[in-house]
Amino acid sequence: MVFIAMITLIVLSLFSTEINFLGYQTKKVSPLIDILKLDKLRNSPLPLPIVNACLKSKDSTAIALRDIDPTNIIDFKKGEETSLAHFFTALNELKQHKRKVRVGYFGDSMIEGDLITQDVRECYQNTFGGDGVGYLPITSIVAGFRTSILHSFDGWTTYNLLDENTHGHLLGISGNTFVPATVTTTEADKSPSWVRYTAVNRKHLNRFPKTILLYGKSDDDNEVVINGKLYKLNEKKTVNQLVINNGSVCQYVDARFLCKTPIDVFGFSVESDSGVFVDNFSFRGNSGLPISKVTQSVYSGTNVCLNYDLIILEYGLNVVNSRVTDFSWYVKGITNTIKHIQSSFPKASILLISVGDKSYRKDGEYHTDPSVPILVVAQKEIAEKNNLSFWSLFDAMGGSESMVKWVEGDTVLANKDYTHFNFKGAHKVGKLLYTKLMSEYNDYNKKQARLQNE
Repeated sequence: MVFIAMITLIVLSLFSTEINFLGYQTKKVSPLIDILKLDKLRNSPLPLPIVNACLKSKDSTAIALRDIDPTNIIDFKKGEETSLAHFFTALNELKQHKRKVRVGYFGDSMIEGDLITQDVRECYQNTFGGDGVGYLPITSIVAGFRTSILHSFDGWTTYNLLDENTHGHLLGISGNTFVPATVTTTEADKSPSWVRYTAVNRKHLNRFPKTILLYGKSDDDNEVVINGKLYKLNEKKTVNQLVINNGSVCQYVDARFLCKTPIDVFGFSVESDSGVFVDNFSFRGNSGLPISKVTQSVYSGTNVCLNYDLIILEYGLNVVNSRVTDFSWYVKGITNTIKHIQSSFPKASILLISVGDKSYRKDGEYHTDPSVPILVVAQKEIAEKNNLSFWSLFDAMGGSESMVKWVEGDTVLANKDYTHFNFKGAHKVGKLLYTKLMSEYNDYNKKQARLQNE
């Protein structure tokens, strides 16, 4: 059977099998193409980024013009103040005295499993201090894949922003809400709904200095037993926090919920009293438009508890389509999402990151999806219209055809789906993003010093 199927496919590959039928497009059959072209691009260098024409620096005191590299962060805020000023000011305050600086990184499957964010977090904590992984969901489809925490759970009903009906439950900041089973027992070991996090043996992640539980409105009958200690969940605000082991360092958190009435549980956060924390809010299949389903009261209520200084938005994988040439509909939709985020986190700086390179298969070969550069231009337009900072991940990767190099190069940086980074690729992107942000931070401080001396 295998032999007959192989011979059939080889014969079909000699003919054109690209047929349009009722709006569906079939692909060319090329069963041997990966073998025939395996080494074609493996040893060729990554394409160099194109450097645009010189533009005048935002600093009016600058005499010279400087080249604007498309791999740099572009600030579209009008006037002298940078759109990242609040984040940079928070970092400066952290250097002067103890405080928390928090980044909320919203994205799709590109950051799933703490990819990219764990490297940005590590870099900032190495420089500015801080211990803890930050936000943690109750359940996760990539719990076994994530390396920055050990995570197990059972007995939960989960609703998310792609569900048509959440049955009256409020979605949390991550786009999920986690509902424990209602019980009559008062014995923690009989609770059907539990979650356990264990620290990993890595710098900044090997202990839990402080753990915070975020949850919604709750009746007096709801309780949780955490590491053997009983806590009442009886607050009435939209978003409430329970500080668990403040000042008592531990290596794990075991939480067992004893709830007699339904309650929305939004997640935990592991953090120290001072330092930088990067929260990963990944959501597979998300274009960025659905996150506006999270109400402003939940976003702002969570912000009261955690206080975000920088919001990063990285979407686009689920928007790319080789047949699409006009993304005006996406510009309009994501602009509404950005306004929703700005209203919910009024003080936070916002950085918009473009889609990275993504390949599709044509004539048996992988090439940059033709809609990717069009979407990158549209995302840049979105940042400009909303006075945000913008970073082109597409250009940072090397531009057109770079994903093929990342997959087929001597050092493999992306997966065979020609879409997602592997751990090495995510590490490279995370380090690069940190470097670009720090470059902007240093420029900001130099400018502030000059203004003070004038």
